[in-house]
Amino acid sequence: MNTAYFSSHLAAGTEPVGIHRSAPGVDHAVAVAPSAPYAVTVERFLQRLSNEGRSARTLAAYRYDLDDTMVDVAIGARLLADRPTLGRLEAVDREAQVLTAFERLDVATVTLDDLDGALAEFRTRPDPRFARHPERSPEERSPATVARRTAALRSFFAWCYRTQRVAADPAALLKPPKKRKRMPRAIDKATASRALAEAGQASGWPERDLLIMALALACGLRLDEIARLRVDDVQGDPPEGVIVRGKGDKERRLGLPPVVQQALVDYLPTRAERLAALGLDATTVVASSRARPIRARSGEVVGTTVEASRDTVIYVVDRVLRHLGARRDGVRVHALRHTFATLGLREGAFSLRQLQVALGHASLATTQIYTEVADEEIAAAMRLHPLGGGPRR
Repeated sequence: MNTAYFSSHLAAGTEPVGIHRSAPGVDHAVAVAPSAPYAVTVERFLQRLSNEGRSARTLAAYRYDLDDTMVDVAIGARLLADRPTLGRLEAVDREAQVLTAFERLDVATVTLDDLDGALAEFRTRPDPRFARHPERSPEERSPATVARRTAALRSFFAWCYRTQRVAADPAALLKPPKKRKRMPRAIDKATASRALAEAGQASGWPERDLLIMALALACGLRLDEIARLRVDDVQGDPPEGVIVRGKGDKERRLGLPPVVQQALVDYLPTRAERLAALGLDATTVVASSRARPIRARSGEVVGTTVEASRDTVIYVVDRVLRHLGARRDGVRVHALRHTFATLGLREGAFSLRQLQVALGHASLATTQIYTEVADEEIAAAMRLHPLGGGPRR
């Protein structure tokens, strides 16, 4: 949503007219002024989170989950057409209709049933990330994804209740689904070593691609941490450490292993040459190989950039894994982080506490997933049991 747009209403001291749903059994709506229009209320909520120091990525995640849910609530309140109809509109027209509905939707009228229905619709709605390959789309969103959205709704409506914007909290009884416990998916040591050795093969920018793989496999950085790593975060000449900004914008300093130090030494001069040829600059260490447009919310192109994006990092990792024949479901950038953690712990490079700090985990319990014994290790141990009939040690 456009913050400036809503701020103009606030500055004028006016509130847009909205529609309260009629009482059960009455098939008409009455135009009244919403006591807490969602459009303004969500901006206030996000402003509060920002003042508390939440990262821009966290704010974007809250905005997406809340707005997407409220589209379904507005559809149920007959303030918007259904999703198929909205999907056929041009982006500008669709956003205009959604903004109008959000101005007219009073959060005080939202019920537990509204939120339950919206979550049910979201859970079974086709995932847009699989639009080009619908056959790969799961039947339902993962419990972790639904749990994140549930947490956003609970946080938002709890704040609305505390600030007296609603008389009762409709989300208080929402419970997140139980998350499935999964072993971290990692690649084996031999494949990881090949990935570092062959990252630059068949690449238009081998130095950059090797650096991305090294940051993931030898430093354990998350996808966002690789994409957001800034030139100013690199310490030393030659480089010897980096400042990493992780979840919640928490910083940690990591010393660089030799493979990453050398990758930076080889990459940075090529980065300078390419940026000079394009006549552009970038604050991120990783840069895109070609400029891409920067678009305003209206769709208008307002500039160009070569700053790294999540897609840049994902593309490089997918290309390298495909080259190795190691690309499969669940094995993407985060699998390389799991590989770093699993090998580092099992081969004695880290203690559990050291690994927690290196990974930027807030809780040691999160790091302890890497102490789980893999199925193949259990099978090997069963074969070697003295009563198992296997070879004697």
